Amino acid sequence: MNLRHLEVFCTVVQCESFSGAAERLFMTQPAVSMQVQTVERHFGIQLLERRSRRVVPTPAGTVVYRWASGVLASALETKKMVDELARAETGRIILGTTMALGSHVLPPIIHRFKRDHPGAEIVVRLANLHELSEEALAGAIDVGVHIAGEVPAGLEVETVGTERLVFVCAPNHKLAHCSVVTAEDLSKESFVLPPEGFSFRRVTDQVLAEQGITDVRVLMEVGFIESIKSALEHGGVAVLAHSAVAAEFERRYLCEIPAPKGRPKVNLVLVRRPHRDSSPMLETFVDELRQGLQEHSRRTEVLAGGRTRELLAAGAATLA
Repeated sequence: MNLRHLEVFCTVVQCESFSGAAERLFMTQPAVSMQVQTVERHFGIQLLERRSRRVVPTPAGTVVYRWASGVLASALETKKMVDELARAETGRIILGTTMALGSHVLPPIIHRFKRDHPGAEIVVRLANLHELSEEALAGAIDVGVHIAGEVPAGLEVETVGTERLVFVCAPNHKLAHCSVVTAEDLSKESFVLPPEGFSFRRVTDQVLAEQGITDVRVLMEVGFIESIKSALEHGGVAVLAHSAVAAEFERRYLCEIPAPKGRPKVNLVLVRRPHRDSSPMLETFVDELRQGLQEHSRRTEVLAGGRTRELLAAGAATLA
Protein backbone atom coordinates (compact mmCIF):
# COMPACT_ATOMS: atom_id res chain seq x y z
CA MET A 1 0.00 0.00 0.00
CA ASN A 2 1.27 3.45 -0.89
CA LEU A 3 0.11 7.07 -0.88
CA ARG A 4 -1.65 6.67 -4.21
CA HIS A 5 -3.81 3.88 -2.76
CA LEU A 6 -4.75 6.16 0.15
CA GLU A 7 -5.53 9.04 -2.22
CA VAL A 8 -7.88 6.87 -4.26
CA PHE A 9 -9.60 5.50 -1.15
CA CYS A 10 -10.14 9.00 0.27
CA THR A 11 -11.47 10.25 -3.06
CA VAL A 12 -14.07 7.45 -3.18
CA VAL A 13 -15.22 8.42 0.32
CA GLN A 14 -15.43 12.08 -0.66
CA CYS A 15 -17.29 11.41 -3.93
CA GLU A 16 -19.44 8.65 -2.37
CA SER A 17 -19.00 6.61 -5.54
CA PHE A 18 -16.38 4.69 -7.50
CA SER A 19 -17.39 6.30 -10.77
CA GLY A 20 -17.14 9.81 -9.33
CA ALA A 21 -13.67 9.06 -7.95
CA ALA A 22 -12.61 7.59 -11.31
CA GLU A 23 -13.74 10.74 -13.09
CA ARG A 24 -11.96 13.06 -10.66
CA LEU A 25 -8.73 11.05 -10.76
CA PHE A 26 -8.81 10.37 -14.51
CA MET A 27 -8.84 6.63 -13.91
CA THR A 28 -11.08 3.76 -14.98
CA GLN A 29 -13.64 2.51 -12.47
CA PRO A 30 -12.07 -1.01 -12.30
CA ALA A 31 -8.69 0.59 -11.50
CA VAL A 32 -10.27 2.56 -8.66
CA SER A 33 -11.86 -0.62 -7.28
CA MET A 34 -8.52 -2.42 -7.35
CA GLN A 35 -6.82 0.39 -5.41
CA VAL A 36 -9.52 0.32 -2.72
CA GLN A 37 -9.23 -3.44 -2.45
CA THR A 38 -5.49 -3.06 -1.82
CA VAL A 39 -6.23 -0.80 1.16
CA GLU A 40 -8.86 -3.22 2.50
CA ARG A 41 -6.45 -6.16 2.18
CA HIS A 42 -3.83 -4.18 4.08
CA PHE A 43 -6.17 -3.67 7.05
CA GLY A 44 -7.92 -7.03 6.66
CA ILE A 45 -11.43 -5.57 6.97
CA GLN A 46 -14.15 -4.11 4.79
CA LEU A 47 -13.84 -0.34 4.64
CA LEU A 48 -16.63 0.67 2.22
CA GLU A 49 -20.22 -0.42 1.75
CA ARG A 50 -23.10 0.50 -0.58
CA ARG A 51 -26.19 2.23 0.75
CA SER A 52 -28.80 2.91 -1.89
CA ARG A 53 -26.79 4.60 -4.62
CA ARG A 54 -24.03 5.82 -2.33
CA VAL A 55 -20.73 4.31 -1.24
CA VAL A 56 -20.04 5.10 2.40
CA PRO A 57 -17.31 4.06 4.85
CA THR A 58 -17.91 1.39 7.45
CA PRO A 59 -16.98 2.26 11.05
CA ALA A 60 -13.50 0.88 10.31
CA GLY A 61 -13.50 2.80 7.04
CA THR A 62 -14.20 6.05 8.89
CA VAL A 63 -11.18 5.45 11.13
CA VAL A 64 -8.97 4.65 8.14
CA TYR A 65 -10.29 7.68 6.22
CA ARG A 66 -9.38 10.06 9.03
CA TRP A 67 -5.95 8.53 9.35
CA ALA A 68 -5.36 8.49 5.58
CA SER A 69 -6.47 12.12 5.23
CA GLY A 70 -3.90 13.11 7.86
CA VAL A 71 -1.18 11.11 6.14
CA LEU A 72 -1.91 12.72 2.77
CA ALA A 73 -2.01 16.21 4.28
CA SER A 74 1.29 15.58 6.07
CA ALA A 75 2.87 14.21 2.91
CA LEU A 76 1.73 17.27 0.96
CA GLU A 77 3.14 19.67 3.56
CA THR A 78 6.40 17.73 3.73
CA LYS A 79 6.78 17.83 -0.04
CA LYS A 80 6.13 21.56 -0.01
CA MET A 81 8.84 22.10 2.62
CA VAL A 82 11.32 19.93 0.73
CA ASP A 83 10.55 21.76 -2.51
CA GLU A 84 11.11 25.09 -0.77
CA LEU A 85 14.44 23.87 0.59
CA ALA A 86 15.41 22.66 -2.87
CA ARG A 87 14.69 26.16 -4.17
CA ALA A 88 16.72 27.60 -1.29
CA GLU A 89 13.75 29.53 0.09
CA THR A 90 13.50 28.34 3.69
CA GLY A 91 15.69 26.97 6.42
CA ARG A 92 17.99 27.95 9.29
CA ILE A 93 21.66 28.79 8.86
CA ILE A 94 24.06 29.45 11.73
CA LEU A 95 26.84 31.81 10.67
CA GLY A 96 29.86 32.21 12.91
CA THR A 97 32.02 35.32 12.72
CA THR A 98 34.02 37.84 14.71
CA MET A 99 32.65 41.05 16.19
CA ALA A 100 34.38 43.26 13.59
CA LEU A 101 33.08 41.37 10.58
CA GLY A 102 29.68 40.66 12.09
CA SER A 103 29.11 44.32 12.93
CA HIS A 104 30.35 46.04 9.79
CA VAL A 105 31.06 43.72 6.84
CA LEU A 106 28.42 40.99 6.89
CA PRO A 107 25.11 42.82 7.60
CA PRO A 108 24.68 44.13 4.00
CA ILE A 109 25.36 40.65 2.62
CA ILE A 110 22.89 39.02 5.02
CA HIS A 111 20.19 41.63 4.33
CA ARG A 112 20.56 41.12 0.59
CA PHE A 113 20.21 37.35 0.99
CA LYS A 114 17.16 37.76 3.24
CA ARG A 115 15.57 40.06 0.69
CA ASP A 116 15.87 37.39 -2.00
CA HIS A 117 15.08 34.49 0.38
CA PRO A 118 12.58 35.77 2.97
CA GLY A 119 11.93 32.28 4.30
CA ALA A 120 15.56 31.85 5.37
CA GLU A 121 16.57 32.34 9.00
CA ILE A 122 20.15 33.51 9.52
CA VAL A 123 21.51 33.20 13.06
CA VAL A 124 24.81 35.06 13.63
CA ARG A 125 27.11 33.71 16.33
CA LEU A 126 29.79 36.20 17.42
CA ALA A 127 32.94 34.84 19.05
CA ASN A 128 36.70 34.74 18.60
CA LEU A 129 38.41 32.64 15.96
CA HIS A 130 39.32 29.78 18.31
CA GLU A 131 35.77 29.39 19.66
CA LEU A 132 34.20 29.56 16.21
CA SER A 133 36.65 27.03 14.79
CA GLU A 134 35.81 24.59 17.59
CA GLU A 135 32.09 25.07 16.95
CA ALA A 136 32.59 24.51 13.23
CA LEU A 137 34.39 21.24 13.97
CA ALA A 138 31.52 20.18 16.25
CA GLY A 139 28.94 21.06 13.60
CA ALA A 140 27.36 23.76 15.78
CA ILE A 141 27.75 26.36 13.04
CA ASP A 142 27.21 25.87 9.31
CA VAL A 143 29.82 28.30 8.02
CA GLY A 144 32.28 30.73 9.56
CA VAL A 145 33.73 33.98 8.22
CA HIS A 146 37.02 35.01 9.79
CA ILE A 147 40.12 37.06 9.37
CA ALA A 148 42.74 34.49 8.42
CA GLY A 149 44.55 32.91 11.33
CA GLU A 150 45.39 29.51 12.77
CA VAL A 151 42.50 27.11 12.11
CA PRO A 152 42.35 23.60 13.63
CA ALA A 153 42.95 20.61 11.37
CA GLY A 154 39.77 19.10 9.98
CA LEU A 155 38.24 22.30 8.61
CA GLU A 156 38.08 23.52 5.04
CA VAL A 157 39.43 27.06 4.65
CA GLU A 158 38.73 29.13 1.53
CA THR A 159 40.18 32.61 1.03
CA VAL A 160 37.44 34.77 -0.46
CA GLY A 161 38.66 38.33 -0.04
CA THR A 162 40.78 40.76 1.90
CA GLU A 163 40.24 43.35 4.61
CA ARG A 164 42.43 46.45 4.77
CA LEU A 165 43.80 47.43 8.18
CA VAL A 166 44.39 51.07 9.04
CA PHE A 167 46.16 53.10 11.70
CA VAL A 168 43.55 55.32 13.35
CA CYS A 169 43.57 58.36 15.60
CA ALA A 170 41.35 61.27 16.63
CA PRO A 171 41.17 64.36 14.36
CA ASN A 172 43.07 66.47 16.92
CA HIS A 173 45.98 64.02 17.12
CA LYS A 174 49.32 65.36 15.87
CA LEU A 175 49.56 62.58 13.24
CA ALA A 176 45.98 63.03 12.01
CA HIS A 177 46.74 65.05 8.88
CA CYS A 178 50.25 63.91 8.04
CA SER A 179 50.83 62.68 4.50
CA VAL A 180 53.90 60.62 5.51
CA VAL A 181 54.42 58.84 8.83
CA THR A 182 57.43 56.70 9.73
CA ALA A 183 57.71 53.68 11.98
CA GLU A 184 59.77 55.85 14.33
CA ASP A 185 56.89 58.35 14.54
CA LEU A 186 54.44 55.59 15.48
CA SER A 187 56.86 54.01 17.94
CA LYS A 188 56.61 57.20 20.01
CA GLU A 189 52.82 56.83 20.28
CA SER A 190 50.73 54.83 22.74
CA PHE A 191 48.34 52.25 21.31
CA VAL A 192 44.83 51.19 22.24
CA LEU A 193 44.84 47.43 21.61
CA PRO A 194 42.60 44.39 22.02
CA PRO A 195 43.48 42.29 25.10
CA GLU A 196 46.12 39.57 24.95
CA GLY A 197 44.59 36.29 23.76
CA PHE A 198 42.08 37.91 21.37
CA SER A 199 42.47 36.76 17.77
CA PHE A 200 42.53 40.35 16.52
CA ARG A 201 45.30 41.17 19.01
CA ARG A 202 47.49 38.60 17.28
CA VAL A 203 46.66 40.21 13.93
CA THR A 204 47.46 43.66 15.34
CA ASP A 205 50.78 42.52 16.81
CA GLN A 206 51.76 40.99 13.47
CA VAL A 207 50.87 44.18 11.56
CA LEU A 208 52.83 46.36 13.99
CA ALA A 209 55.89 44.11 13.63
CA GLU A 210 55.64 44.13 9.83
CA GLN A 211 55.43 47.93 9.86
CA GLY A 212 58.64 48.13 11.90
CA ILE A 213 57.02 49.01 15.23
CA THR A 214 58.53 46.49 17.63
CA ASP A 215 58.60 48.35 20.96
CA VAL A 216 54.87 48.98 21.33
CA ARG A 217 53.63 51.28 24.06
CA VAL A 218 50.21 50.18 25.32
CA LEU A 219 47.89 52.94 26.47
CA MET A 220 45.05 50.52 27.29
CA GLU A 221 43.57 47.18 26.26
CA VAL A 222 39.90 47.17 25.24
CA GLY A 223 37.86 44.16 24.16
CA PHE A 224 35.29 45.80 21.88
CA ILE A 225 35.81 47.75 18.67
CA GLU A 226 33.33 50.48 19.58
CA SER A 227 35.14 50.92 22.89
CA ILE A 228 38.48 51.24 21.10
CA LYS A 229 37.04 53.94 18.85
CA SER A 230 35.64 55.80 21.85
CA ALA A 231 38.98 55.55 23.67
CA LEU A 232 40.78 57.19 20.73
CA GLU A 233 38.83 60.40 21.35
CA HIS A 234 41.04 60.90 24.40
CA GLY A 235 44.34 60.03 22.71
CA GLY A 236 46.35 57.16 21.38
CA VAL A 237 46.53 55.22 18.13
CA ALA A 238 44.86 51.96 17.12
CA VAL A 239 44.96 49.43 14.28
CA LEU A 240 41.47 48.55 13.06
CA ALA A 241 39.74 47.05 10.06
CA HIS A 242 38.88 49.77 7.54
CA SER A 243 35.25 48.63 7.40
CA ALA A 244 34.94 49.19 11.16
CA VAL A 245 35.87 52.87 10.89
CA ALA A 246 34.71 53.81 7.38
CA ALA A 247 31.68 55.69 8.77
CA GLU A 248 33.85 57.59 11.26
CA PHE A 249 36.29 58.55 8.47
CA GLU A 250 33.43 59.85 6.35
CA ARG A 251 32.04 61.95 9.23
CA ARG A 252 35.59 62.98 10.22
CA TYR A 253 35.16 61.65 13.74
CA LEU A 254 38.40 59.67 13.29
CA CYS A 255 41.33 59.98 10.91
CA GLU A 256 43.52 57.50 9.08
CA ILE A 257 47.27 57.65 9.63
CA PRO A 258 49.28 56.50 6.58
CA ALA A 259 51.08 53.23 7.25
CA PRO A 260 54.89 53.46 7.13
CA LYS A 261 55.37 50.48 4.82
CA GLY A 262 52.26 50.41 2.67
CA ARG A 263 48.69 49.47 3.46
CA PRO A 264 48.50 46.24 5.49
CA LYS A 265 45.85 43.66 4.53
CA VAL A 266 44.59 40.39 5.92
CA ASN A 267 42.73 37.62 4.16
CA LEU A 268 39.04 36.92 4.77
CA VAL A 269 38.27 33.21 4.83
CA LEU A 270 35.25 30.92 4.81
CA VAL A 271 35.59 28.04 7.27
CA ARG A 272 33.47 24.88 7.03
CA ARG A 273 33.55 21.31 8.19
CA PRO A 274 34.28 19.06 5.18
CA HIS A 275 31.91 16.35 3.95
CA ARG A 276 28.98 17.86 5.87
CA ASP A 277 25.50 17.30 4.47
CA SER A 278 24.55 20.61 2.92
CA SER A 279 21.20 21.97 1.79
CA PRO A 280 20.79 23.89 -1.48
CA MET A 281 19.89 26.94 0.60
CA LEU A 282 23.16 26.77 2.55
CA GLU A 283 25.14 26.46 -0.67
CA THR A 284 23.28 29.47 -2.08
CA PHE A 285 24.09 31.44 1.06
CA VAL A 286 27.78 30.46 0.90
CA ASP A 287 27.87 31.63 -2.74
CA GLU A 288 26.30 34.93 -1.62
CA LEU A 289 28.90 35.28 1.14
CA ARG A 290 31.71 34.57 -1.30
CA GLN A 291 30.44 37.12 -3.81
CA GLY A 292 29.69 39.75 -1.14
CA LEU A 293 33.14 39.47 0.45
CA GLN A 294 34.82 39.73 -2.94
CA GLU A 295 32.81 42.89 -3.66
CA HIS A 296 33.77 44.23 -0.23
CA SER A 297 37.45 43.66 -1.00
CA ARG A 298 37.24 45.49 -4.33
CA ARG A 299 35.36 48.37 -2.72
CA THR A 300 37.95 48.84 0.05
CA GLU A 301 40.73 48.86 -2.55
CA VAL A 302 38.97 51.68 -4.39
CA LEU A 303 38.54 53.60 -1.13
CA ALA A 304 42.20 53.04 -0.30
CA GLY A 305 43.21 54.54 -3.64
CA GLY A 306 41.08 57.58 -2.94
CA ARG A 307 42.66 58.00 0.51
CA THR A 308 46.15 57.84 -1.00
CA ARG A 309 45.32 60.62 -3.44
CA GLU A 310 43.84 62.68 -0.59
CA LEU A 311 47.01 62.35 1.50
CA LEU A 312 49.23 63.26 -1.45
CA ALA A 313 47.12 66.33 -2.12
CA ALA A 314 47.35 67.36 1.53
CA GLY A 315 51.12 66.96 1.45
CA ALA A 316 51.40 69.06 -1.71
CA ALA A 317 49.30 71.79 -0.14
CA THR A 318 51.54 71.81 2.94
CA LEU A 319 54.68 72.17 0.80
CA ALA A 320 53.10 75.01 -1.15
